[in-house]
Amino acid sequence: MVEKLGKAMRREIMGTTLIKNAKRIYTFDEKCRVFDTAYIIVKGNVIKEIGTGIPPPDNYNEVIDASNYVVIPGLINTHHHFFQNLTRSVPKVQKCNLLEWLLHLYRIWRYIDEETVYYGSLVSMAELLLTGCTTTLDLGYLYPTGAGDLLGAEVRAAEEIGMRVHLIRGSMPVMEGHLAEILRNEYGIDTDALIEDKDAILSQCEQAFQKYHDPNELSMCQIGVGPTSTVYDDANFMRELKAVADQYDGIAHVHLHPRPDEIKICKKLHNRTPVEYLNDIGWLDNKTIIAHATRFTKEDIAIVSECNTGITHSPSCHMRLGYPVAPIPTMLKSGIRVGIGVDGGASNDSGDMLAELRLTMLVHRIQGIHGNLSPEEWLGPKEVFRLATTGGSSLLGRNDIGCLATGKAADIAMFDLNQIGYAGGLHDPLGALVYCHDRHPAAYVMVNGEILVSEGKLVRIKEKEICHKANLLATKLVSRLKNE
Repeated sequence: MVEKLGKAMRREIMGTTLIKNAKRIYTFDEKCRVFDTAYIIVKGNVIKEIGTGIPPPDNYNEVIDASNYVVIPGLINTHHHFFQNLTRSVPKVQKCNLLEWLLHLYRIWRYIDEETVYYGSLVSMAELLLTGCTTTLDLGYLYPTGAGDLLGAEVRAAEEIGMRVHLIRGSMPVMEGHLAEILRNEYGIDTDALIEDKDAILSQCEQAFQKYHDPNELSMCQIGVGPTSTVYDDANFMRELKAVADQYDGIAHVHLHPRPDEIKICKKLHNRTPVEYLNDIGWLDNKTIIAHATRFTKEDIAIVSECNTGITHSPSCHMRLGYPVAPIPTMLKSGIRVGIGVDGGASNDSGDMLAELRLTMLVHRIQGIHGNLSPEEWLGPKEVFRLATTGGSSLLGRNDIGCLATGKAADIAMFDLNQIGYAGGLHDPLGALVYCHDRHPAAYVMVNGEILVSEGKLVRIKEKEICHKANLLATKLVSRLKNE
């Protein structure tokens, strides 16, 4: 329960918040310290002190009694597609492989605009915040002709809800497989309205950095670039796009499964595997994040490890679309940096960050997937939380988030263990968060020193109003296809 001590202050003003009596604090700092019956003092937007026992007296602006709470660093989501959240659970694509799924959804997504992206972004970030996530990466890669300022809509939504974001100004210079041909010939769709001109992509990416990118410590918004699919027939474009990211010290991000047709095309054009091709053209370094990596060979893993390239893992999406399971245990043994991403609203249908941690922990235990790992090699609660905290901050190239320590960003998530879903499971409070409960609501979530979730409710936005508007827009969006 929060004790309001005077007028609520915006975090731009140097207020002081006390989190006291925490049942347990997991810092995930360099020493992985754990504190019992502990407190955290937040000064402005950074952590001032962590300790045990009675906190020092001060003129605190807000006090949170965390007597039954587990306190952890705010979780970091390293892969999402906000715009997809208004096309969750569409019946037509509930049982489809990737290309069939995309074929149907591109016919809907060609109608996205600023309003749908804005509300899709609010829904996405609200769901993340409510499950303890404080920083998210989003790969917005679809910019239909005439859709408006879609990246600007994401920025506005992030500013309104208060979340820390890494927004990838993505692009679609090519469409997956033969989808463009099918959409044109069978559905009469002008795919030129979906596939962006490459020169325009480079220009728009540079403008995005200039307009929105804040490279400073404690930044609330950073920009990156990346095509949704690797371009194999234009290496110069890929190099130029990476050069834009490098110029501004930004992230480069791309999906890479890779599909059998991609492997065949890359072999024909370059006599290389897709991973070898990306390495040859200078894409694989410590500022690049690859999503999925579900069909990576031992040779691919060795290259990625040597290049210190990051991998973001989204097991819900892999199961939803029938991908192979990514060889994450082998990647971790090889020293590859790995983060966890919930992925898009239409390929997961949920943005529950703790649920994604739970699946990451469990899916790799299934016999036959990784040559029957021994239980000693399984991922446990500490390992998956590390991926979603320090693992995520490493992928994003940040050392100011991802752990609880003096001077770090005050991005904090608190979970009330006094709930029926955790009853009987408090032998390991951290483990209870991912082994127990079928819902994962956070009691309090703080971002940049500001409480954004209080007693399980969003502070800055009205949930029911957002839900109502999002549902209206989702119905309108999908109905346009039905009415054709």
